[in-house]
This record gives sequence, C-alpha cells and structure tokens, in this order.
Amino acid sequence: MSRAWVGCPAVLVNSDYASTIGAAMCRTPSPDDDRCMNRGIRKLIISALVVVAAVLAPGAAASPAGAAGATASTITVRTATSTTYVVKSTLETAVITLTNTRRALAGCAPLRLNTNLRYAARKHSRYMAVYQTMSHQLPGEPTLGRRITLAGYTRWSRVAENVAAGYSSATTVVRAWMASYGHRRNINDCSLREIGVGVVLRGTRLYWTQNFGRR
Repeated sequence: MSRAWVGCPAVLVNSDYASTIGAAMCRTPSPDDDRCMNRGIRKLIISALVVVAAVLAPGAAASPAGAAGATASTITVRTATSTTYVVKSTLETAVITLTNTRRALAGCAPLRLNTNLRYAARKHSRYMAVYQTMSHQLPGEPTLGRRITLAGYTRWSRVAENVAAGYSSATTVVRAWMASYGHRRNINDCSLREIGVGVVLRGTRLYWTQNFGRR
C-alpha cells in the first residue's frame, strides 16, 4: 500500500472573457468540498493518488474531433537524462470506454475522442511524470485553458480536467474519480461533448489525465 491522498475540486469560471487566458473567478466552496476534504483525511492510506478536478469556461467553439478510437500501442520517449516515459494508449482507450459507460448511466451522451484534447492530456501526464507529482499547472506549464488551446483545441466554450497518479488500471482510476464529487461531476457533465485521455508510465507509476471539452 502506498501513501496517498484525495483532493477536492477546484472550479474556475471566466466571468469576463476577452481571450483564451482571461481573468478567472473562483467558485465559493460548498459543503460538498468540506465533506470531500474530510473523506480525504480519513483515507490517507490508499492504493494511489487522486487530485482535484478543474473546470474552466472561456471561448466559443472547438476544433474538429478526432476519430472515435485510439491505437492500442506504446510510445517511448527518452529525455537527455535517459528517463523513459511510456504512453499507454490501451489504457487511454479503456478510460474513455469506462467514462462513457458511467455517463450513459447518468443519461449523458457518449464523449467523442478528440485528438487535440488527447495531445494536451498526454503532454500534461508527461509533465506530472517528469515532476513525479500532480497538479493542474506544473513549473513551465501554461494554465489549463491556455494549454488546451495551444494543443489545437481552439474556440472552446468549456473545458474540464481530472488527474490522478498511481492507479494500476483504468477500472480503478475511473472508480476513484467516480467516488469523488468533483471528478464525478466532470465525468457526468452532459454539456461536455469531447474527451482526450493521456496515460504516461514512469518506472512503475502511471500518471493519468482526462481533458474534456465543449464546442
């Protein structure tokens, strides 16, 4: 068993959009956030890590979605220090399938794979693997909305993100997200239409990112 903790949702809403990185306004914490934090303290020792679900709303329309599927392959990237980061596309596909199964139970339409969102998710998971930590913004990395746009998912009206680390399967990470109010809210948000998932392995640890988008 590895030491781990569960974080609570961070929600950002852009109240005066002028560009893809306009000023954001934080949501007032709700009683659900307090209950989530208390649950996280009680579950200090679990099998993996899950952190906050972030939601941002600023643009208009998104770029066209990619094909509804992902290649079942593994891609290895080596850095100057010879650390190996492996993209686990079979796990990415499994996460999308499980996510859409959960959405169907909530009465939501299935999410379509978007290759730009997948690129953003993979890049963010790799950042987390490099720093061996979890955050929605790591050193040298743009904010959520900006990095989604830079990945080619432009003129969107809403994006959201779930991240996690340490889970060994798509089933366990989706189950953990569904057990958290904020993460579950992102998964079951019927207004979201597209998804990209990035799963990166560093050593024996998997880093997970879900990026959601709405046109």
